[in-house]
Amino acid sequence: MGDAPSDAMSVLGSVPLMAEANRTSMRAQWRFHKALWNASGGRLGRRIGGFPIVEVVTIGHQSGAERQILISFVDADGAPAIIGSNAGRDADPAWVKNLRAQPAARARWDGTWHDVVARELHGDERDAVWDEAVERNPGYEDYADGMTRTIPIFRLEPAVG
Repeated sequence: MGDAPSDAMSVLGSVPLMAEANRTSMRAQWRFHKALWNASGGRLGRRIGGFPIVEVVTIGHQSGAERQILISFVDADGAPAIIGSNAGRDADPAWVKNLRAQPAARARWDGTWHDVVARELHGDERDAVWDEAVERNPGYEDYADGMTRTIPIFRLEPAVG
C-alpha cells in the first residue's frame, strides 16, 4: 500500500479551509480530525492546513464540565495563540466564553500536556498574532470583514505554581 503520509491529516491539505469551505464540510473535517486525534492519543493530526494543532480542555462556563477542543494555533513567542473565529460566525465560540470565565486549562501540543492559563491578547500584541495568522491563511481576514465583533485571540501561557 505504499508509504503512509508522515501525518495522516496531510491528506486534508487539499480540502479547502476557512472562507473557501462551507461550515458543514468544516464541521465534518474537524469531527474526522478529532476522532483521529483521540484514537491516536494525539500522535496523528498535529497539523492541518499548514497550522499546528493544540488540544485544549476548558471548564464549561455554565455546566462546569470539562470541554475538549482541537484548534489550530499560531506560535506567539513560544506559546500557542488560539483564534476565536468560530468559522466566520458573528458570535464568540463557546470555548472563548469558557476561557474568559475560567482561564486555567490543560493543553496538549506536540504530544505533551501542559497546565496553562489563557490570556486574551489586545492591542499590538493581538495585532502581531493576527497578522501572522492572516498571512498564513487569508480566510481569517474574510471572516473578520463579515463580523461586527473583534475576533478574540488567547495565548496559552504556562501556569505558575
